[in-house]
Amino acid sequence: MTNDEISEVFSNIGNLLQIKGDDSFRTRIYSRASETIEELSVDLYTLAAEGKLRSIPGIGEAIEGKIIEILETGRCRFYDNLIAEMGPDVLDLIAIRGVGVKTAGRFYQELGVRSLSDLRVAIDTDRLKQMKRMGPKTIGSIDEGLRFLEAQRKMRPIRQILPIANTVFETLNNCSEVKRLDFTGDFRRHEEVLRSLELVVECEQAQGIIEVLSGVKDVMGAAIQDDVVVASVDRGFPLRVYCTSAAEYEASLIVTTGTDIHLTELNQLATSHEIEGIDERLPDWSKNRTESDIYSELGLPFIAPELRGDADSIEAGLADNLPTLIEASDLRCDLHMHTDWSDGRGSLRQMVETAASLGHEYIAITDHSESSRVANGLTQDRLLAQIQQVREINAEIDGMEVLAGSEVDILKDGSLDFPDEILAQLDIVVASVHAGFSMSETEMTARLIRAVENPYVTMIGHPTGRLLGRRPGYAINLEALIDAAAAHGVALEINAAPSRLDLEPSAVRLAGSRGVLLSVNTDAHTVPDLDRGFFGINVARRGWLEKADVLNTYSLAAVRQMMPGRVRCNE
Repeated sequence: MTNDEISEVFSNIGNLLQIKGDDSFRTRIYSRASETIEELSVDLYTLAAEGKLRSIPGIGEAIEGKIIEILETGRCRFYDNLIAEMGPDVLDLIAIRGVGVKTAGRFYQELGVRSLSDLRVAIDTDRLKQMKRMGPKTIGSIDEGLRFLEAQRKMRPIRQILPIANTVFETLNNCSEVKRLDFTGDFRRHEEVLRSLELVVECEQAQGIIEVLSGVKDVMGAAIQDDVVVASVDRGFPLRVYCTSAAEYEASLIVTTGTDIHLTELNQLATSHEIEGIDERLPDWSKNRTESDIYSELGLPFIAPELRGDADSIEAGLADNLPTLIEASDLRCDLHMHTDWSDGRGSLRQMVETAASLGHEYIAITDHSESSRVANGLTQDRLLAQIQQVREINAEIDGMEVLAGSEVDILKDGSLDFPDEILAQLDIVVASVHAGFSMSETEMTARLIRAVENPYVTMIGHPTGRLLGRRPGYAINLEALIDAAAAHGVALEINAAPSRLDLEPSAVRLAGSRGVLLSVNTDAHTVPDLDRGFFGINVARRGWLEKADVLNTYSLAAVRQMMPGRVRCNE
């Protein structure tokens, strides 16, 4: 198990003990151990082999024993016993917006609530009203957060399914019976949240696919239904493998990639061309043809999978007005990342050198500002010291420009966490909301627009504050924000962190159509995070963006010209 996975085990133990009402000192021991392990730069396996676990601050005999147990067996009996006692779903309660560990503990101890479904019953039967400090407004807020999670339970963020998807793909790709394969459905369209994991496979018989998948530990219940292997992964998430012949392979890709709306429009086109429609009963004319051939037969150019979510791309194709979508290779920079000066785990030099190795022409170091105390935000003095270090490293690095920046908190009144005289010394300012999510739409919109109006702000970071599958975005009039960004020459971020992918594609498309530059950034907190820009590119493509719509595709000189005063020189 990795350090992060072991850290999560101890975090969960701390939360479970607190929910249970255990001694607060003991809960803090596990929470501190989790935080310490998360920040380690050395693998726990190495430290254990060298007998150095006890040298880590906060790691005593009990924690050391559990770490060794996990490293040797992959399990922790103490954790397993807690789960068995309290129920496997009790930790889901703290994922509800507005429900912290203490409130989840009250639900568990006073009402016996052990899962989201238990909480739903407690709300619907008015049992929450019996609890102290549970007024209508609080209950309404909890109900709203619960409804969001209930809707998400049947879906999975792409980041959660990606490791399993890669395992399934590699397993099938190494099977001698499989001639070729591709992801399809939601995954091929690069949806941020998936309803299923689907693949198209060219093979002789579906039974061979079942035998191969039976060896994958994450796959359960594989069976054949009309040449489709159906199974489940990740606690009941649907997996479908469409088994097809060579002649029908690419037609099957079209049928399984497009949404029902997209396919309905294609079939209407087929009718107008007096040919048979294309669906699971593939017509003869579609066989032994590529996807491009099939679209051409219907009077269309090839439509990228990311644009097959609705009928708009068909209308644009008929009008010869499809965008030339941005490619990952078009990116020249990364303008949002964190180091160990705040809550990152890589040093400033490590982040710079890794970015250079990835081929970036320029980057911005943007650690958190003072108000983000939980993220070890920089005070003014620490920021000035970091600016100096950035300048020194920049002078040493050949072939890449390193900009001094900050991810500055937007305070509740829309002012920024640093005064203008400090902001003026930065090359890049990413202004973001990290607290006060419960404001009304009117208040939140005014808050962000005031930040846009600040002459030193380069872009708005993760503009809606959403966390996929965990927290909906805050209430905001996105159209008003987009118009303000257009009026003031401020970029909006597409945050490539897989937990965020914020903005969503519909807002990206609207922003691009109104002349707002979008900036695809990794929001990296570790060295490996710097290589996840493709997640943001997928969102940009689903938002119909071309190369010219994205700030990161321009040279630094061009960006400074396009955004005078908002991207400053550091000579």
